[in-house]
Amino acid sequence: MEKQAYMLLALSHINRVGRRTLRLARLLGETVDFSSCTPRDIQKMLEVTPEAAERIKNEFSLQDAVMRAQKWAAEGIDVLTQYHSEYPNLLREIPDPPEILYITGNKDLLHRPAIAVIGARRPTAYGKNVALQWARELAEQDVVIVSGMARGIDSEAHRGALAAGGATVAVLGCGVNVVYPSENRALTVEMRRKGAVLSEYPPGTEPMRGFFPERNRIISGLARGVLVVEAASRSGSLITADLAVDQGRDVFAVPGSIFSPRSAGCHWLIQQGAKLVQNIHDVLSEYPDLISDTNENTIYAGATTLPPLTSEEKSVLSVIGWDAMSYEDILCRTSFSSGYLHYLLLSLQVKQQITQLPGPAFIRLGNKKDV
Repeated sequence: MEKQAYMLLALSHINRVGRRTLRLARLLGETVDFSSCTPRDIQKMLEVTPEAAERIKNEFSLQDAVMRAQKWAAEGIDVLTQYHSEYPNLLREIPDPPEILYITGNKDLLHRPAIAVIGARRPTAYGKNVALQWARELAEQDVVIVSGMARGIDSEAHRGALAAGGATVAVLGCGVNVVYPSENRALTVEMRRKGAVLSEYPPGTEPMRGFFPERNRIISGLARGVLVVEAASRSGSLITADLAVDQGRDVFAVPGSIFSPRSAGCHWLIQQGAKLVQNIHDVLSEYPDLISDTNENTIYAGATTLPPLTSEEKSVLSVIGWDAMSYEDILCRTSFSSGYLHYLLLSLQVKQQITQLPGPAFIRLGNKKDV
C-alpha cells in the first residue's frame, strides 16, 4: 500500500471521522502524520472543529494502520483507496466515491462490464424467477452481476450468476468478513471463492440500518446499468435507481402485474423514463460493445434448440402466467384429465417453459420463445 493509503486508513478508524474528512486528507497530496501536528494545523488542513482536531491528533497512528492492513491481508482482505490502480475507475466518476474499499475475492471483477440487479427483499415467485434466470443469462454473456447480498432479489441474482459459472460482486452494508443475513452463509462463502465481496466499512463492522442506503451508491456506481426486478412503491431499490440516474447510469425495470404491490415501484420507474425490459436482449441492446456476433446468436440459443410445443402444451401454457398458479387452478382451467395434465406439465418443464414451485404450483419462465 502507498503511504497515503495508510494515512487514510489511520484516519478512518478515528471516531466520527467521515468521508468528507477523508477526501480532504487525500486531496492534501501528501502523507501527513497528524499525531505530530498541532490541533490548529489539523483544523486548517481538514476543516474540522477544534474538538475533532484534538481527537485526530490523539488517536492518529500510522503504525496501527499498517498492522491492521497486514492482519487483514493475512485473512484474504485487501484494502483499496483511490491511490491504487486496482480501485474501480467507474467509482471514481460518481459524485461521492468511497475513499476506502475493503474487498475479498477477485479484484479483477471490479474492472469488467457489470449490470446491477436489485429488487424486493420479499419478492414474489415471479420476481425470484426473473432475477435468477436473467442473472444467469447475463453472466453467460460475460457480464458481471453486482448486487447487495440482501434477502430476495439480490441473493437470487448472485445465485443465478454463480449457477452459470459467471462472475458476481456483492456490496455489503457491513464488514466483508461479517455474514448478513445469516441464512446467506453458504452463498457468502461461495461468493468469496468465485466472485468478490466488498464494503466501504472496515472488517468486523456489524450491519446498521443507515449503512444500506449508503452502500447503494456503490452498487450502482460499479455498474453500467441498474436492473430493477421487483420493487414496492417505497423501496430501497428506488433509492438505488435514483442514485444511478445521478451517476449517469442506465435504469431498466421489469414490468409485473398491475395487481402486485411489489411491482408498483417498477411501474413508477417506467413512468419516469426507465427502460421497460422483457428479456436480457433488451438490456444488452443498450451496450453494443458487449454483444459479439457469437453472444448475439447465443442469447436465445437455448430456446431454438428445444423441441416445439404441441397444441396441448400450448393450451396448458396459455393459462399459466407470471405469478404462481396452483395445480388445482390449472386443472380447473383446462380440459385435460389429472393424469394427462401431469404429463403435460412435466413436458413443459423439460422444454424450459415453466418451473415447479412448492405446493405444488407452477410459474412461466421468461426469455423463452413459444414455438
